[in-house]
Amino acid sequence: MLGRGFALCLCLAALLLCAAADRTAAQGEKRLEDRLQRQQAALEEKISRISRLGERLEKAQSAADRSRYRLQDLHQDISRLDHSLRAQRKARLRAEKRYRAAAVAAYKGQSYESLELLIQNALKSGDWQERLEVAGRFLLVLREGREILEAYERHERILGDMRRQLSRKRQEYRRLLAVREREVGELRRRERRLEAAIRGLEASREATRERLRELRREERLAREAAATGWDVGARRAELDLVEREKVVAKPAGNLPEEEYMRLYRRAAREYGFGEDWYVLAAVGRVESDHGRRMGPSAAGALGPMQFLPSTWLRAGVDGDGDGVANIMDPADAIPAAARYLRDAGAPEDWHAALYAYNRAGWYVREVLAVAEAYRLMFGDAGAGPYA
Repeated sequence: MLGRGFALCLCLAALLLCAAADRTAAQGEKRLEDRLQRQQAALEEKISRISRLGERLEKAQSAADRSRYRLQDLHQDISRLDHSLRAQRKARLRAEKRYRAAAVAAYKGQSYESLELLIQNALKSGDWQERLEVAGRFLLVLREGREILEAYERHERILGDMRRQLSRKRQEYRRLLAVREREVGELRRRERRLEAAIRGLEASREATRERLRELRREERLAREAAATGWDVGARRAELDLVEREKVVAKPAGNLPEEEYMRLYRRAAREYGFGEDWYVLAAVGRVESDHGRRMGPSAAGALGPMQFLPSTWLRAGVDGDGDGVANIMDPADAIPAAARYLRDAGAPEDWHAALYAYNRAGWYVREVLAVAEAYRLMFGDAGAGPYA
């Protein structure tokens, strides 16, 4: 009676420990879910802020671009005015020369100085009629020339005023552009800070998700272990071989199913059962659906052919000759499975070989049934039957 009572107490204690562990796992999962929700809310708020900031940045950049284009227009206008001013000055100088020449021609003098001498002599003359005639011709030439020169001077002043106004506008636009470029620069710095914050939040969110997945995976594996007898510690030991890089497990990319079939055929021929390649293909179909489920499994198996890392240490094959036996690479894993089956008795005894691959009677029957389906699908009467 005492022994039974002690055993009952042990069972109750185990149940209480399991319940406590379940509660702890549930609480941990709830905390992770709450953290994930907070991180998601913070991420959405940051994304909303960066969206609003992006709109402001776009407007500020557009305003800066308009100022820059206006500055370019003003620069071109000032260049045109400078050209006009230079042309105007040259024209005025030519007009002055023509004015002097016209004055000389009016009095048939040889130079402007001779004209001055002629006027002085006429004014000293006692003939008032001659004086008036000379003065009239002189005033007529002087007035016409002066009007032309004054017109040129007015144009020069107008052009000069326009240039000064444009220069002031250009200075104002330069100041405005500097302000807008500083605003754009500050907005871009804020944008980079927000982008960095978003990347950090995304990384934290992904880390939380991964931890939540890991927690759920551990919970599922614990249940599978309880149901199937797998040792969770043994699984961790298997995966530890990968983490310590004793076993190479690098993603090799997704291959189409046709490429898997080609690899099955080639590996079967290489290891002596070419006509029975359907069985090797059936192993790949049952284990991973031709690379669609790469693991790790409840036992820690990995890759398209679901090798345990500890088994891979002695059975791995560098099938593609790249110097690395990668448990995740179909080009390595499929030849390794073919060699493993051959060493376990294939093709002479497929039951023994498949049972060595996975020690379960249902597994052997399922693989052979799939192999027979493949044989029939390909219409190969020279192989099998397998089931």
